Amino acid sequence: MSWMNDLYVIYQKLDANSCEEVKHDILKAQIDGCNRGEIYFLVLQQLVHIKQEKAPVYELIKGEVDSIIHYSSMQYRH
Repeated sequence: MSWMNDLYVIYQKLDANSCEEVKHDILKAQIDGCNRGEIYFLVLQQLVHIKQEKAPVYELIKGEVDSIIHYSSMQYRH
């Protein structure tokens, strides 16, 4: 599965749980990127921040966040 698919699920879960501020922060990172790699890196930074600083929100999106983080490690194994 593409990390973008996981990101879409994250947005749905954040919407369903009224986490607009967190969604906005991730969307801003996504928009600020110039290319797919930079977008991924900026979004990943936001997700790691959520994992470290916003535990209740992280619990809502844990599976998708961990999948996106795992995606980066898979890119360097080939």
